Amino acid sequence: MKIKFAVIILITIFTNQMKAQTVQDIVGAYSLRGGSHFLKPDQTFVIIGYATLITGKWELKEKGLVLFTPDGPKEKFTLYGRHNKNIVDSVKIMLSNGFYDDETLLHFGPLQKPVPELKRIFKPGHRHISFPYVYTTKANTDFVSFSSFPYGEESTKTPEIYTFANKENYNDFIGFYFEDKHQYKPFYYIFKDGKLYHDEDSYGEKEDLETVMQENSGELNDLVYNLSHLNFSPPKVYYTPLYNEFNGSNEEFSLNFKFNKDKNAWINTLNYVENEENSKDYNYNTVNILFEYQQLTDFTKQKSVMKIDQKPIFISTYEN
Repeated sequence: MKIKFAVIILITIFTNQMKAQTVQDIVGAYSLRGGSHFLKPDQTFVIIGYATLITGKWELKEKGLVLFTPDGPKEKFTLYGRHNKNIVDSVKIMLSNGFYDDETLLHFGPLQKPVPELKRIFKPGHRHISFPYVYTTKANTDFVSFSSFPYGEESTKTPEIYTFANKENYNDFIGFYFEDKHQYKPFYYIFKDGKLYHDEDSYGEKEDLETVMQENSGELNDLVYNLSHLNFSPPKVYYTPLYNEFNGSNEEFSLNFKFNKDKNAWINTLNYVENEENSKDYNYNTVNILFEYQQLTDFTKQKSVMKIDQKPIFISTYEN
């Protein structure tokens, strides 16, 4: 409703004496709302701002309106797993990407009936708990379940529970949570006289895309030209022992890493020093050994009342 109202205001302000626009008119680079907007000829876009990267499709509508449809996660939760012989009969999970930001819950094993019980990951209002959030325990790993709700809504909503079937009997996991962010929702700008408007007083002037790319670094060029869509849930992810994710290209990976069966890991053939990951001063930024985690694709979703184990998994050292 808010989007429609904003669009009506934009149209009212800018439709007088507006000439017809074409897709090619709008292709370009714009500085707008604190971010760099790159609108490409194939009608994909890249927006880069402070700690923000948004990709998606743009579409020219009537009267100069430009609809932006960002890429976003298809599911709230994604789970990855691997076999880790070093943790013997335990189970380990690292809770990444957003678990810290909402009230999130976890359960290992089959859900209880008729009312499932899940355990709090963090205490409401938690603070000063450092990444990575790694939980090691002894538990049934046939199933792994997650749920979440915004702060203060525990008693007013029926949360959705995701339950992943662990058919491969993994014992080492990485979980991802994608909260419902505003940046994933479609939005409109309006184009007029070489400017892309957010509102009457907020706009970016068009610059030639090719010229801007030539004036900037090769890294930015690669990002804008080669990145059309963000994949929020790839089939596999690669992490160092300290949970630094490998974000290099497929070419970089294939040139530098070789699989080591004994370690069940990918080793940098030029730089890896045997057992360096076990040293006390092993650095987070060292990317010489990578563990491969496979996505668990068999999951169910249900909305249900549930019981919550209020004792959180992670407790801040600042708690009283």
